[in-house]
Amino acid sequence: MATIYKDGEFVEETWVRADSETGPAADGDLLVPVSLFLEAPEAYLSRTGKTALLVEAGEKVGLAAEHLGKFAYVAVAFPSFADGRGFSTARDLREHLNYQGDIRAVGSYILDQVPLARRCGVSSFEISKPEVLKALKAGEWPEVTKYLQPAFGSIKEIPEGTRPWARRSHRDVAIAAE
Repeated sequence: MATIYKDGEFVEETWVRADSETGPAADGDLLVPVSLFLEAPEAYLSRTGKTALLVEAGEKVGLAAEHLGKFAYVAVAFPSFADGRGFSTARDLREHLNYQGDIRAVGSYILDQVPLARRCGVSSFEISKPEVLKALKAGEWPEVTKYLQPAFGSIKEIPEGTRPWARRSHRDVAIAAE
């Protein structure tokens, strides 16, 4: 059972992670790594349970591009808080592959990375760290409110002054006389 954070709410979900031994024969909802999925795509997609794709750091999600619309969600792995490849993968899914479904962050990210992942297109989070769960339940949202590059289209932000490349979050409170 995993705790999922999406749209400000928490839900519990159970997904089985496929491996080379279980393959598509596993029961229930199945999270399949890209490399394993590409070995037998039709076998995974024709199962009775839901199927989701797991993109590990460094994997090329574009190899499964023709099947993206068939997954319950695409999970993007964050193997360490110091590994930024998950941000790039999420952005590739949204901007280059035009994936419109749920992108879920999984792995060892920290609370400070949650708003940044949202800016890259991540829409839900599998929470494995108790301190992240506690902070989100307490309403903490450690967003930096000024940015130097635009976000994925679903994030509302405001141009900052006369600089077209500067952005500020809608959460930014106006400060008197800058």
